[in-house]
Amino acid sequence: MTPSTLAVSFLELTIGVVCLAITALSWRYRERPGGLPLVVMAFSAAIWSVAAGVASLFVSPDVTRAAQTVVYIVIGPAAVAWFYVVVEYSGHEWWKQKLVVGGLLGLVGLEWVGILTNPLHHLYATGMTDLPQSGLIDPTPGVILYGYTLVRVTLMLIGLSILLERYASARGVSKIQTASLVFTGVLPVSTGFLELMDFVRIPGLDFSVIGIVLSSGVVLWALFYADFLEFVPVARVTLFENMTDPVVAVDTDGRVVDLNGRAKLLFGVGDDAIGMPTTAVFEEYPQLSTAPVGTSAEPIEITAEVDGLQYQYELAVSPIVPRSAHTSGSKDALNSSLGFLFVFRDVTLQKQREQAIERKNDRLEQFASVVSHDLRNPLNVAQGWVALARDDNDSESLAKVTQAHERMELLIENLLTLARSGNAISETKPVNIAELAHTCWQTVETADATLTVDTDLTVHADPARLQELVENVLRNAIDHGGEDVTITIGTLGDDRGFYIADDGGGIPLEAKEQIFESGYSTGQDGTGLGLAIVAEIATAHGWRIGVTDSGEGGARFEFVTERGDS
Repeated sequence: MTPSTLAVSFLELTIGVVCLAITALSWRYRERPGGLPLVVMAFSAAIWSVAAGVASLFVSPDVTRAAQTVVYIVIGPAAVAWFYVVVEYSGHEWWKQKLVVGGLLGLVGLEWVGILTNPLHHLYATGMTDLPQSGLIDPTPGVILYGYTLVRVTLMLIGLSILLERYASARGVSKIQTASLVFTGVLPVSTGFLELMDFVRIPGLDFSVIGIVLSSGVVLWALFYADFLEFVPVARVTLFENMTDPVVAVDTDGRVVDLNGRAKLLFGVGDDAIGMPTTAVFEEYPQLSTAPVGTSAEPIEITAEVDGLQYQYELAVSPIVPRSAHTSGSKDALNSSLGFLFVFRDVTLQKQREQAIERKNDRLEQFASVVSHDLRNPLNVAQGWVALARDDNDSESLAKVTQAHERMELLIENLLTLARSGNAISETKPVNIAELAHTCWQTVETADATLTVDTDLTVHADPARLQELVENVLRNAIDHGGEDVTITIGTLGDDRGFYIADDGGGIPLEAKEQIFESGYSTGQDGTGLGLAIVAEIATAHGWRIGVTDSGEGGARFEFVTERGDS
Protein backbone atom coordinates (compact mmCIF):
# COMPACT_ATOMS: atom_id res chain seq x y z
CA MET A 1 0.00 0.00 0.00
CA THR A 2 1.41 3.35 -1.05
CA PRO A 3 1.13 6.54 1.04
CA SER A 4 -1.21 8.01 -1.59
CA THR A 5 -3.52 4.99 -1.36
CA LEU A 6 -3.53 5.24 2.43
CA ALA A 7 -4.39 8.94 2.20
CA VAL A 8 -7.24 8.19 -0.23
CA SER A 9 -8.60 5.51 2.10
CA PHE A 10 -8.42 7.85 5.08
CA LEU A 11 -10.25 10.56 3.11
CA GLU A 12 -13.06 8.18 2.08
CA LEU A 13 -13.46 6.80 5.61
CA THR A 14 -13.53 10.33 7.02
CA ILE A 15 -16.27 11.21 4.55
CA GLY A 16 -18.17 8.15 5.78
CA VAL A 17 -17.89 9.30 9.40
CA VAL A 18 -19.15 12.77 8.44
CA CYS A 19 -22.13 11.23 6.66
CA LEU A 20 -22.88 9.06 9.72
CA ALA A 21 -22.85 12.20 11.87
CA ILE A 22 -25.31 13.84 9.47
CA THR A 23 -27.47 10.70 9.68
CA ALA A 24 -27.57 10.92 13.48
CA LEU A 25 -28.39 14.62 13.41
CA SER A 26 -31.07 14.11 10.75
CA TRP A 27 -32.73 11.36 12.80
CA ARG A 28 -33.84 13.98 15.33
CA TYR A 29 -35.93 15.62 12.59
CA ARG A 30 -37.33 12.50 10.95
CA GLU A 31 -40.93 13.55 11.70
CA ARG A 32 -40.58 16.82 9.77
CA PRO A 33 -41.03 17.23 6.01
CA GLY A 34 -38.00 15.78 4.24
CA GLY A 35 -36.51 14.46 7.49
CA LEU A 36 -36.80 10.70 6.94
CA PRO A 37 -35.64 10.80 3.29
CA LEU A 38 -32.62 12.83 4.43
CA VAL A 39 -31.79 10.13 7.00
CA VAL A 40 -31.85 7.48 4.25
CA MET A 41 -29.82 9.68 1.91
CA ALA A 42 -27.10 10.43 4.48
CA PHE A 43 -26.91 6.82 5.70
CA SER A 44 -26.61 5.52 2.12
CA ALA A 45 -23.83 8.04 1.49
CA ALA A 46 -22.04 6.89 4.64
CA ILE A 47 -22.12 3.23 3.56
CA TRP A 48 -20.94 4.22 0.08
CA SER A 49 -17.98 6.19 1.45
CA VAL A 50 -16.98 3.52 3.98
CA ALA A 51 -17.16 0.79 1.33
CA ALA A 52 -14.92 2.83 -0.99
CA GLY A 53 -12.50 3.52 1.87
CA VAL A 54 -12.28 -0.15 2.86
CA ALA A 55 -11.61 -1.14 -0.76
CA SER A 56 -8.78 1.39 -1.00
CA LEU A 57 -7.36 0.36 2.39
CA PHE A 58 -7.14 -3.40 1.87
CA VAL A 59 -6.31 -3.41 -1.89
CA SER A 60 -7.80 -6.84 -2.50
CA PRO A 61 -9.89 -7.96 -5.50
CA ASP A 62 -12.28 -9.82 -3.20
CA VAL A 63 -12.70 -6.78 -0.96
CA THR A 64 -13.08 -4.57 -4.03
CA ARG A 65 -15.82 -6.78 -5.47
CA ALA A 66 -17.68 -6.82 -2.15
CA ALA A 67 -17.30 -3.05 -1.78
CA GLN A 68 -18.51 -2.47 -5.33
CA THR A 69 -21.59 -4.61 -4.65
CA VAL A 70 -22.35 -2.59 -1.51
CA VAL A 71 -21.96 0.69 -3.41
CA TYR A 72 -24.34 -0.48 -6.13
CA ILE A 73 -26.87 -1.51 -3.46
CA VAL A 74 -26.93 1.92 -1.77
CA ILE A 75 -26.93 4.09 -4.92
CA GLY A 76 -30.61 3.35 -5.60
CA PRO A 77 -31.92 4.24 -2.10
CA ALA A 78 -29.72 7.37 -2.06
CA ALA A 79 -31.17 8.60 -5.36
CA VAL A 80 -34.78 7.89 -4.36
CA ALA A 81 -34.20 9.48 -0.94
CA TRP A 82 -32.85 12.70 -2.51
CA PHE A 83 -35.86 12.79 -4.81
CA TYR A 84 -38.27 12.47 -1.86
CA VAL A 85 -36.46 15.19 0.05
CA VAL A 86 -37.38 17.37 -2.93
CA VAL A 87 -40.96 16.04 -3.03
CA GLU A 88 -41.64 16.69 0.66
CA TYR A 89 -39.84 20.02 0.51
CA SER A 90 -42.01 21.23 -2.36
CA GLY A 91 -45.26 19.58 -1.29
CA HIS A 92 -45.94 17.54 -4.45
CA GLU A 93 -48.66 15.18 -3.24
CA TRP A 94 -48.84 13.01 -6.38
CA TRP A 95 -45.41 11.52 -5.80
CA LYS A 96 -46.36 10.67 -2.20
CA GLN A 97 -49.18 8.33 -3.20
CA LYS A 98 -48.65 4.81 -1.85
CA LEU A 99 -48.82 3.30 -5.34
CA VAL A 100 -46.12 5.65 -6.68
CA VAL A 101 -43.84 5.20 -3.66
CA GLY A 102 -44.35 1.45 -3.82
CA GLY A 103 -43.47 1.45 -7.53
CA LEU A 104 -40.18 3.26 -6.97
CA LEU A 105 -39.26 1.05 -4.02
CA GLY A 106 -40.14 -1.96 -6.16
CA LEU A 107 -37.68 -0.77 -8.82
CA VAL A 108 -35.00 -0.51 -6.13
CA GLY A 109 -35.78 -4.05 -5.00
CA LEU A 110 -35.54 -5.40 -8.55
CA GLU A 111 -32.18 -3.64 -8.95
CA TRP A 112 -30.94 -5.39 -5.82
CA VAL A 113 -31.94 -8.73 -7.33
CA GLY A 114 -29.95 -7.87 -10.46
CA ILE A 115 -26.92 -6.87 -8.36
CA LEU A 116 -26.93 -9.99 -6.19
CA THR A 117 -27.41 -12.33 -9.17
CA ASN A 118 -24.84 -10.54 -11.35
CA PRO A 119 -22.23 -13.36 -11.03
CA LEU A 120 -24.73 -15.58 -12.88
CA HIS A 121 -25.58 -13.31 -15.82
CA HIS A 122 -23.12 -10.35 -15.76
CA LEU A 123 -25.86 -8.08 -17.07
CA TYR A 124 -25.49 -5.54 -14.28
CA ALA A 125 -21.71 -5.06 -14.54
CA THR A 126 -18.87 -6.85 -16.32
CA GLY A 127 -15.19 -7.13 -15.46
CA MET A 128 -16.00 -7.86 -11.81
CA THR A 129 -13.85 -11.04 -11.87
CA ASP A 130 -10.67 -9.40 -13.16
CA LEU A 131 -10.03 -6.32 -11.05
CA PRO A 132 -6.75 -4.40 -10.69
CA GLN A 133 -4.81 -4.55 -7.43
CA SER A 134 -5.13 -0.78 -6.89
CA GLY A 135 -8.43 -1.12 -5.07
CA LEU A 136 -10.11 1.25 -7.55
CA ILE A 137 -13.82 0.47 -7.84
CA ASP A 138 -14.16 0.68 -11.61
CA PRO A 139 -16.01 -2.23 -13.30
CA THR A 140 -17.70 -1.91 -16.70
CA PRO A 141 -21.46 -1.13 -16.50
CA GLY A 142 -23.86 -3.67 -17.98
CA VAL A 143 -27.23 -3.19 -19.61
CA ILE A 144 -29.15 -3.32 -16.29
CA LEU A 145 -26.89 -0.71 -14.70
CA TYR A 146 -27.29 1.55 -17.74
CA GLY A 147 -31.06 1.14 -17.48
CA TYR A 148 -31.15 2.03 -13.79
CA THR A 149 -28.76 4.91 -14.36
CA LEU A 150 -31.30 6.25 -16.85
CA VAL A 151 -34.04 5.87 -14.20
CA ARG A 152 -31.96 7.77 -11.63
CA VAL A 153 -31.10 10.53 -14.09
CA THR A 154 -34.81 10.82 -14.92
CA LEU A 155 -35.67 11.15 -11.22
CA MET A 156 -32.96 13.78 -10.86
CA LEU A 157 -34.28 15.77 -13.82
CA ILE A 158 -37.84 15.62 -12.46
CA GLY A 159 -36.57 16.74 -9.07
CA LEU A 160 -34.56 19.56 -10.61
CA SER A 161 -37.55 20.73 -12.66
CA ILE A 162 -39.63 20.86 -9.46
CA LEU A 163 -36.90 22.82 -7.70
CA LEU A 164 -36.35 25.24 -10.57
CA GLU A 165 -40.07 25.93 -10.76
CA ARG A 166 -40.04 26.59 -7.03
CA TYR A 167 -36.91 28.74 -7.31
CA ALA A 168 -38.60 31.07 -9.80
CA SER A 169 -41.23 32.12 -7.23
CA ALA A 170 -39.18 31.74 -4.04
CA ARG A 171 -37.90 34.63 -1.96
CA GLY A 172 -35.54 35.02 0.95
CA VAL A 173 -34.62 31.83 2.80
CA SER A 174 -36.78 29.73 0.46
CA LYS A 175 -34.64 30.79 -2.50
CA ILE A 176 -31.46 29.82 -0.67
CA GLN A 177 -32.93 26.47 0.38
CA THR A 178 -34.07 25.67 -3.15
CA ALA A 179 -30.69 26.54 -4.63
CA SER A 180 -29.03 24.35 -2.00
CA LEU A 181 -31.16 21.37 -2.98
CA VAL A 182 -30.35 21.89 -6.65
CA PHE A 183 -26.67 21.87 -5.72
CA THR A 184 -26.97 18.67 -3.65
CA GLY A 185 -28.67 16.91 -6.54
CA VAL A 186 -26.36 18.00 -9.33
CA LEU A 187 -23.02 17.67 -7.53
CA PRO A 188 -22.84 13.87 -6.94
CA VAL A 189 -24.06 13.20 -10.47
CA SER A 190 -21.46 15.59 -11.87
CA THR A 191 -18.57 14.02 -9.96
CA GLY A 192 -19.77 10.56 -10.95
CA PHE A 193 -19.91 11.63 -14.59
CA LEU A 194 -16.37 13.05 -14.42
CA GLU A 195 -15.10 9.74 -13.09
CA LEU A 196 -17.09 7.71 -15.61
CA MET A 197 -15.57 9.70 -18.49
CA ASP A 198 -12.07 9.43 -16.93
CA PHE A 199 -11.75 13.21 -16.72
CA VAL A 200 -10.53 12.75 -13.15
CA ARG A 201 -8.58 9.65 -12.24
CA ILE A 202 -6.80 9.27 -8.88
CA PRO A 203 -5.61 5.74 -8.05
CA GLY A 204 -7.81 4.14 -5.38
CA LEU A 205 -10.25 7.07 -5.17
CA ASP A 206 -13.95 6.80 -5.97
CA PHE A 207 -14.32 10.42 -7.07
CA SER A 208 -18.10 10.24 -6.54
CA VAL A 209 -17.57 10.40 -2.78
CA ILE A 210 -16.13 13.91 -3.20
CA GLY A 211 -19.53 14.90 -4.54
CA ILE A 212 -21.12 13.13 -1.60
CA VAL A 213 -19.13 14.96 1.06
CA LEU A 214 -19.67 18.35 -0.56
CA SER A 215 -23.36 17.58 -1.00
CA SER A 216 -23.58 16.42 2.62
CA GLY A 217 -21.87 19.60 3.76
CA VAL A 218 -24.44 21.71 1.92
CA VAL A 219 -27.29 19.69 3.42
CA LEU A 220 -25.73 20.09 6.87
CA TRP A 221 -25.57 23.84 6.36
CA ALA A 222 -29.17 23.97 5.11
CA LEU A 223 -30.30 21.85 8.05
CA PHE A 224 -28.77 23.96 10.81
CA TYR A 225 -28.27 27.41 9.34
CA ALA A 226 -31.12 27.83 6.85
CA ASP A 227 -33.70 25.87 8.93
CA PHE A 228 -34.05 23.45 6.01
CA LEU A 229 -36.34 21.03 7.83
CA GLU A 230 -38.21 23.65 9.80
CA PHE A 231 -39.13 26.33 7.29
CA VAL A 232 -39.87 24.81 3.91
CA PRO A 233 -41.70 26.30 0.92
CA VAL A 234 -44.73 24.05 1.37
CA ALA A 235 -45.17 25.52 4.85
CA ARG A 236 -44.81 29.01 3.46
CA VAL A 237 -47.38 28.39 0.73
CA THR A 238 -49.83 26.81 3.16
CA LEU A 239 -49.41 29.11 6.14
CA PHE A 240 -48.50 32.36 4.41
CA GLU A 241 -49.71 32.76 0.84
CA ASN A 242 -52.94 30.80 1.39
CA MET A 243 -53.91 32.57 4.61
CA THR A 244 -57.13 34.52 4.22
CA ASP A 245 -55.87 37.11 6.70
CA PRO A 246 -53.29 39.71 5.62
CA VAL A 247 -49.79 38.84 6.89
CA VAL A 248 -46.64 40.97 6.75
CA ALA A 249 -43.14 39.85 7.80
CA VAL A 250 -40.88 42.67 9.01
CA ASP A 251 -37.18 42.56 9.92
CA THR A 252 -35.63 44.14 13.00
CA ASP A 253 -34.83 47.30 11.02
CA GLY A 254 -38.52 47.87 10.35
CA ARG A 255 -38.41 46.86 6.68
CA VAL A 256 -40.90 44.54 4.97
CA VAL A 257 -39.29 41.23 3.98
CA ASP A 258 -42.45 39.49 2.75
CA LEU A 259 -46.22 39.87 2.58
CA ASN A 260 -49.05 37.77 1.21
CA GLY A 261 -51.69 38.60 -1.38
CA ARG A 262 -54.30 39.75 1.14
CA ALA A 263 -51.81 42.19 2.65
CA LYS A 264 -51.06 43.62 -0.80
CA LEU A 265 -54.78 44.25 -1.32
CA LEU A 266 -55.20 45.76 2.13
CA PHE A 267 -52.36 48.27 1.77
CA GLY A 268 -52.59 48.77 -2.00
CA VAL A 269 -49.01 47.67 -2.71
CA GLY A 270 -47.26 45.09 -4.90
CA ASP A 271 -44.09 43.04 -4.74
CA ASP A 272 -42.12 46.28 -4.75
CA ALA A 273 -43.18 46.74 -1.12
CA ILE A 274 -40.52 44.19 -0.15
CA GLY A 275 -37.59 46.13 1.23
CA MET A 276 -39.68 49.22 1.99
CA PRO A 277 -39.92 50.55 5.56
CA THR A 278 -43.16 49.83 7.39
CA THR A 279 -43.81 53.55 7.73
CA ALA A 280 -44.20 53.68 3.94
CA VAL A 281 -46.30 50.52 3.61
CA PHE A 282 -48.49 51.44 6.61
CA GLU A 283 -48.61 55.11 5.62
CA GLU A 284 -52.39 55.39 6.11
CA TYR A 285 -52.18 53.65 9.49
CA PRO A 286 -49.16 55.15 11.33
CA GLN A 287 -50.17 53.44 14.58
CA LEU A 288 -49.23 50.07 13.06
CA SER A 289 -45.52 50.89 12.89
CA THR A 290 -45.39 51.18 16.68
CA ALA A 291 -47.64 48.21 17.42
CA PRO A 292 -46.82 46.32 20.65
CA VAL A 293 -45.37 42.82 20.38
CA GLY A 294 -46.83 39.73 22.05
CA THR A 295 -50.15 38.03 22.64
CA SER A 296 -50.73 39.89 25.91
CA ALA A 297 -50.69 43.27 24.20
CA GLU A 298 -53.95 45.01 23.42
CA PRO A 299 -54.65 44.45 19.70
CA ILE A 300 -54.83 47.46 17.40
CA GLU A 301 -58.00 47.74 15.32
CA ILE A 302 -58.17 49.35 11.90
CA THR A 303 -60.97 49.86 9.40
CA ALA A 304 -60.03 49.64 5.73
CA GLU A 305 -61.70 49.53 2.33
CA VAL A 306 -60.73 46.57 0.13
CA ASP A 307 -62.32 46.14 -3.30
CA GLY A 308 -65.02 48.65 -2.36
CA LEU A 309 -66.00 46.84 0.86
CA GLN A 310 -65.38 47.92 4.45
CA TYR A 311 -63.35 45.50 6.59
CA GLN A 312 -62.29 45.62 10.21
CA TYR A 313 -59.01 44.05 11.31
CA GLU A 314 -57.29 43.33 14.59
CA LEU A 315 -53.49 43.38 14.48
CA ALA A 316 -51.38 40.96 16.50
CA VAL A 317 -47.57 41.16 16.32
CA SER A 318 -45.38 38.17 17.17
CA PRO A 319 -41.57 37.90 17.17
CA ILE A 320 -39.91 35.61 14.61
CA VAL A 321 -37.20 33.77 16.54
CA PRO A 322 -34.57 31.34 15.23
CA ARG A 323 -34.81 27.68 16.12
CA SER A 324 -31.80 28.04 18.44
CA ALA A 325 -33.84 30.35 20.67
CA HIS A 326 -36.47 27.62 21.07
CA THR A 327 -34.03 24.79 21.72
CA SER A 328 -32.01 26.80 24.24
CA GLY A 329 -35.17 27.62 26.20
CA SER A 330 -34.39 31.34 26.13
CA LYS A 331 -37.18 33.46 27.59
CA ASP A 332 -35.88 36.67 26.01
CA ALA A 333 -37.36 36.04 22.56
CA LEU A 334 -37.44 39.71 21.59
CA ASN A 335 -33.67 40.12 21.94
CA SER A 336 -33.00 37.09 19.72
CA SER A 337 -35.76 37.73 17.18
CA LEU A 338 -35.07 37.86 13.46
CA GLY A 339 -38.05 40.11 12.89
CA PHE A 340 -41.77 40.35 13.50
CA LEU A 341 -44.90 38.87 11.99
CA PHE A 342 -47.85 41.24 11.57
CA VAL A 343 -51.09 39.25 11.34
CA PHE A 344 -54.26 41.21 10.56
CA ARG A 345 -57.20 39.09 11.71
CA ASP A 346 -60.42 39.84 9.85
CA VAL A 347 -63.01 40.57 12.56
CA THR A 348 -65.58 42.20 10.29
CA LEU A 349 -68.27 39.55 10.78
CA GLN A 350 -67.55 39.35 14.50
CA LYS A 351 -67.93 43.11 14.89
CA GLN A 352 -71.11 43.09 12.83
CA ARG A 353 -72.56 40.35 15.02
CA GLU A 354 -71.56 42.22 18.17
CA GLN A 355 -73.20 45.40 16.89
CA ALA A 356 -76.34 43.50 15.91
CA ILE A 357 -76.53 41.90 19.36
CA GLU A 358 -76.03 45.27 21.03
CA ARG A 359 -78.83 46.80 18.94
CA LYS A 360 -81.09 43.85 19.71
CA ASN A 361 -80.35 44.07 23.43
CA ASP A 362 -80.97 47.81 23.42
CA ARG A 363 -84.33 47.33 21.70
CA LEU A 364 -85.24 44.51 24.07
CA GLU A 365 -84.23 46.56 27.10
CA GLN A 366 -86.24 49.51 25.82
CA PHE A 367 -89.25 47.32 25.09
CA ALA A 368 -89.11 45.64 28.50
CA SER A 369 -88.80 48.99 30.27
CA VAL A 370 -91.74 50.47 28.36
CA VAL A 371 -93.90 47.42 28.93
CA SER A 372 -92.95 47.33 32.58
CA HIS A 373 -93.77 51.01 33.01
CA ASP A 374 -97.02 50.79 31.08
CA LEU A 375 -98.11 47.72 33.04
CA ARG A 376 -97.05 48.93 36.47
CA ASN A 377 -99.06 52.17 36.30
CA PRO A 378 -102.51 50.57 35.79
CA LEU A 379 -101.48 47.73 38.12
CA ASN A 380 -100.66 50.18 40.89
CA VAL A 381 -104.00 51.91 40.35
CA ALA A 382 -105.84 48.58 40.46
CA GLN A 383 -103.98 47.54 43.62
CA GLY A 384 -104.92 50.83 45.27
CA TRP A 385 -108.63 50.46 44.49
CA VAL A 386 -108.63 46.84 45.67
CA ALA A 387 -106.98 47.86 48.94
CA LEU A 388 -109.70 50.51 49.50
CA ALA A 389 -112.42 48.03 48.61
CA ARG A 390 -111.03 45.43 51.04
CA ASP A 391 -110.94 48.06 53.79
CA ASP A 392 -114.66 48.72 53.26
CA ASN A 393 -115.80 45.18 52.62
CA ASP A 394 -113.22 42.39 52.40
CA SER A 395 -114.28 39.25 50.58
CA GLU A 396 -112.82 36.08 49.06
CA SER A 397 -113.26 37.54 45.58
CA LEU A 398 -111.18 40.60 46.44
CA ALA A 399 -108.51 38.34 47.97
CA LYS A 400 -108.27 36.45 44.67
CA VAL A 401 -107.95 39.76 42.83
CA THR A 402 -105.09 40.70 45.16
CA GLN A 403 -103.38 37.36 44.40
CA ALA A 404 -103.78 38.01 40.68
CA HIS A 405 -102.21 41.44 41.09
CA GLU A 406 -99.26 39.93 42.98
CA ARG A 407 -98.80 37.34 40.25
CA MET A 408 -98.86 40.07 37.60
CA GLU A 409 -96.23 42.05 39.54
CA LEU A 410 -94.00 38.97 39.71
CA LEU A 411 -94.50 38.41 35.99
CA ILE A 412 -93.44 41.99 35.22
CA GLU A 413 -90.28 41.59 37.33
CA ASN A 414 -89.45 38.31 35.60
CA LEU A 415 -89.96 39.85 32.17
CA LEU A 416 -87.48 42.59 33.02
CA THR A 417 -85.01 40.03 34.36
CA LEU A 418 -85.38 37.84 31.27
CA ALA A 419 -84.80 40.80 28.96
CA ARG A 420 -81.56 41.68 30.75
CA SER A 421 -80.23 38.19 31.53
CA GLY A 422 -79.09 37.48 27.96
CA ASN A 423 -77.00 40.65 27.66
CA ALA A 424 -73.32 40.11 26.89
CA ILE A 425 -71.11 39.78 29.96
CA SER A 426 -68.24 42.25 29.79
CA GLU A 427 -66.48 41.43 33.06
CA THR A 428 -66.19 38.28 35.16
CA LYS A 429 -64.71 37.47 38.54
CA PRO A 430 -63.75 34.24 40.30
CA VAL A 431 -66.83 33.00 42.16
CA ASN A 432 -66.74 30.10 44.63
CA ILE A 433 -69.83 27.96 44.04
CA ALA A 434 -70.04 26.74 47.65
CA GLU A 435 -70.00 30.26 49.11
CA LEU A 436 -72.50 31.47 46.53
CA ALA A 437 -74.83 28.53 47.24
CA HIS A 438 -75.03 29.37 50.96
CA THR A 439 -75.65 33.04 50.14
CA CYS A 440 -78.50 32.12 47.79
CA TRP A 441 -79.99 29.80 50.40
CA GLN A 442 -80.40 32.77 52.74
CA THR A 443 -82.35 34.78 50.15
CA VAL A 444 -84.75 32.05 49.00
CA GLU A 445 -87.87 30.90 50.89
CA THR A 446 -86.65 27.39 51.71
CA ALA A 447 -89.49 26.09 53.95
CA ASP A 448 -88.28 22.68 55.26
CA ALA A 449 -85.94 22.02 52.33
CA THR A 450 -82.33 20.89 52.89
CA LEU A 451 -79.22 22.06 51.04
CA THR A 452 -76.09 19.92 50.65
CA VAL A 453 -73.03 21.55 49.07
CA ASP A 454 -70.38 19.11 47.82
CA THR A 455 -68.04 21.25 45.73
CA ASP A 456 -65.07 23.57 46.05
CA LEU A 457 -65.27 24.66 42.41
CA THR A 458 -64.51 28.26 41.47
CA VAL A 459 -65.81 29.63 38.17
CA HIS A 460 -65.31 32.91 36.35
CA ALA A 461 -68.69 34.63 36.14
CA ASP A 462 -70.71 37.77 36.70
CA PRO A 463 -71.42 37.34 40.44
CA ALA A 464 -74.84 39.03 40.40
CA ARG A 465 -76.13 37.08 37.42
CA LEU A 466 -74.73 33.77 38.67
CA GLN A 467 -76.50 34.36 41.98
CA GLU A 468 -79.72 34.96 40.07
CA LEU A 469 -79.18 31.70 38.17
CA VAL A 470 -78.65 29.63 41.32
CA GLU A 471 -81.57 31.26 43.14
CA ASN A 472 -83.93 30.47 40.26
CA VAL A 473 -82.87 26.80 40.17
CA LEU A 474 -83.28 26.54 43.97
CA ARG A 475 -86.77 28.08 43.81
CA ASN A 476 -87.70 25.74 40.99
CA ALA A 477 -86.59 22.70 43.03
CA ILE A 478 -88.58 23.83 46.10
CA ASP A 479 -91.67 24.77 44.07
CA HIS A 480 -91.78 21.47 42.18
CA GLY A 481 -89.99 19.06 44.54
CA GLY A 482 -91.90 19.87 47.69
CA GLU A 483 -91.18 21.89 50.82
CA ASP A 484 -89.02 19.10 52.31
CA VAL A 485 -86.94 18.51 49.18
CA THR A 486 -83.20 17.88 49.50
CA ILE A 487 -81.02 19.84 47.07
CA THR A 488 -77.40 18.95 46.28
CA ILE A 489 -74.85 21.19 44.55
CA GLY A 490 -71.73 19.41 43.29
CA THR A 491 -68.93 19.36 40.72
CA LEU A 492 -69.11 17.72 37.29
CA GLY A 493 -66.42 15.21 36.32
CA ASP A 494 -62.99 16.65 35.45
CA ASP A 495 -64.08 19.96 37.00
CA ARG A 496 -65.99 20.75 33.79
CA GLY A 497 -68.62 22.69 35.71
CA PHE A 498 -71.25 22.20 38.41
CA TYR A 499 -74.71 20.70 38.90
CA ILE A 500 -77.77 21.37 41.06
CA ALA A 501 -79.84 18.24 41.79
CA ASP A 502 -82.87 17.44 43.94
CA ASP A 503 -84.75 14.36 45.13
CA GLY A 504 -88.18 15.58 44.09
CA GLY A 505 -90.55 14.11 41.56
CA GLY A 506 -88.31 14.80 38.57
CA ILE A 507 -89.19 16.19 35.15
CA PRO A 508 -91.33 14.25 32.66
CA LEU A 509 -89.42 13.13 29.58
CA GLU A 510 -91.64 15.10 27.21
CA ALA A 511 -91.06 18.29 29.23
CA LYS A 512 -87.26 18.22 29.20
CA GLU A 513 -87.02 19.67 25.69
CA GLN A 514 -89.33 22.59 26.52
CA ILE A 515 -88.37 23.35 30.10
CA PHE A 516 -86.06 26.25 29.20
CA GLU A 517 -88.58 27.94 26.88
CA SER A 518 -90.16 31.22 27.96
CA GLY A 519 -93.67 30.76 29.31
CA TYR A 520 -93.43 26.99 29.81
CA SER A 521 -94.51 25.85 33.28
CA THR A 522 -95.84 22.61 34.76
CA GLY A 523 -97.49 24.43 37.67
CA GLN A 524 -100.54 26.66 37.74
CA ASP A 525 -98.89 29.42 39.76
CA GLY A 526 -95.61 29.57 37.84
CA THR A 527 -94.73 32.32 35.38
CA GLY A 528 -92.79 29.96 33.09
CA LEU A 529 -89.85 32.38 33.06
CA GLY A 530 -87.61 31.14 35.89
CA LEU A 531 -85.74 28.45 33.96
CA ALA A 532 -85.76 30.56 30.79
CA ILE A 533 -83.84 33.17 32.80
CA VAL A 534 -81.45 30.44 33.97
CA ALA A 535 -80.79 29.37 30.37
CA GLU A 536 -80.22 32.96 29.21
CA ILE A 537 -77.71 33.64 32.00
CA ALA A 538 -75.82 30.42 31.28
CA THR A 539 -75.70 31.19 27.55
CA ALA A 540 -74.50 34.75 28.22
CA HIS A 541 -71.55 33.22 30.11
CA GLY A 542 -70.78 30.91 27.20
CA TRP A 543 -71.76 27.82 29.20
CA ARG A 544 -73.75 24.78 28.18
CA ILE A 545 -76.82 23.82 30.21
CA GLY A 546 -78.58 20.48 30.35
CA VAL A 547 -81.17 18.68 32.45
CA THR A 548 -81.29 15.01 33.37
CA ASP A 549 -82.52 12.76 36.17
CA SER A 550 -80.72 12.83 39.51
CA GLY A 551 -79.62 9.69 41.31
CA GLU A 552 -82.50 10.17 43.78
CA GLY A 553 -85.15 10.36 41.05
CA GLY A 554 -85.46 14.12 40.92
CA ALA A 555 -84.11 16.69 38.47
CA ARG A 556 -80.44 17.50 37.89
CA PHE A 557 -79.38 20.70 36.11
CA GLU A 558 -75.83 20.62 34.73
CA PHE A 559 -73.76 23.69 33.82
CA VAL A 560 -70.62 23.03 31.74
CA THR A 561 -68.39 26.08 32.05
CA GLU A 562 -65.70 24.97 29.50
CA ARG A 563 -63.27 27.66 30.61
CA GLY A 564 -60.80 25.56 32.51
CA ASP A 565 -62.38 26.73 35.78
CA SER A 566 -61.12 24.94 38.86
